[in-house]
Amino acid sequence: MTPTPPPRCAAIALASLVIAAVLFRGPVASALVTRGDDFLRAGDVAGAARSYDRARRLDPRFVTAADRFAFVLLLRRARGDALRAIEAAGDALQTAPDDPALLADRALGEARLARWRAAEHDFARAARAARDARYAHFAAQTARRAGDRAAERAHLRDALRIDPSYAPARARLAPLR
Repeated sequence: MTPTPPPRCAAIALASLVIAAVLFRGPVASALVTRGDDFLRAGDVAGAARSYDRARRLDPRFVTAADRFAFVLLLRRARGDALRAIEAAGDALQTAPDDPALLADRALGEARLARWRAAEHDFARAARAARDARYAHFAAQTARRAGDRAAERAHLRDALRIDPSYAPARARLAPLR
């Protein structure tokens, strides 16, 4: 039996690593999200952001990683984090266009930058996708910040169509009638 030449051994090892990376990308990304959650529970927001960012880069279709990354950036409130959160959520929305959490993350980033119309649009989409009155109420709040009382009333009515007992929308709508 002849020994395998070193270049061939290196090629086999490299091919094995590539195959393993493809096969185990999802589980490794999931483990990185879990690690990020551990960092966040321990109060290490920067460590959580690094883990979530690695996970979303490793598997760009793993929307949970993008959601957590965007959310932790919004928690951090560092300079430029709102733009990075908007970008991360926007990239993931290419994969999951109606994901309510990603839409809400992007809306929160837009609101942080006082881009009220963009935030209103994303909160309204999140409300429709999740059938969640809270998102419709947030859309109403951003419409109010944009100075659009008609849109505010419409979003509040949407919130009440989703959940007729949703008290914040009912309370805000009463004086607007």
